[in-house]
Amino acid sequence: MKKLLVLIMALTMTLSLAACGGSDSAPATSPSTSAQVENTEFTAEQQALAQDFMSMAEEFDAIADKVNASPELLENEELVTAMNDLSSEIIKADEYFASPETLTPEVMGALTVAIEVGRSFIAEAGAALDEVSQ
Repeated sequence: MKKLLVLIMALTMTLSLAACGGSDSAPATSPSTSAQVENTEFTAEQQALAQDFMSMAEEFDAIADKVNASPELLENEELVTAMNDLSSEIIKADEYFASPETLTPEVMGALTVAIEVGRSFIAEAGAALDEVSQ
């Protein structure tokens, strides 16, 4: 259970880094800028990253469903809080996929690391949940 919590916290911190990876300066908005955003399309690399992120999020949802189906796991407040925090971080990271401009190379790199950490967490959490259910 401790390993599970450590992995949840590691993924949360990684996703937080992705959230901090954006530019410090806010771009000036004008009607022409808004039109440019609407006409800008996602690159193939951005689309692939979005698909990978969605796949990881779906895998996390499957783990969350297993936790929600287990009354003894739901009694563990630490685990439930950590899972909720991680879910919030995934939702925050998802906001980067709203526009191609928010997916800067730095953000994409941080999101790639977050996805890798997420998949590692999901694999270990799945194994831990399988042990608990046996």
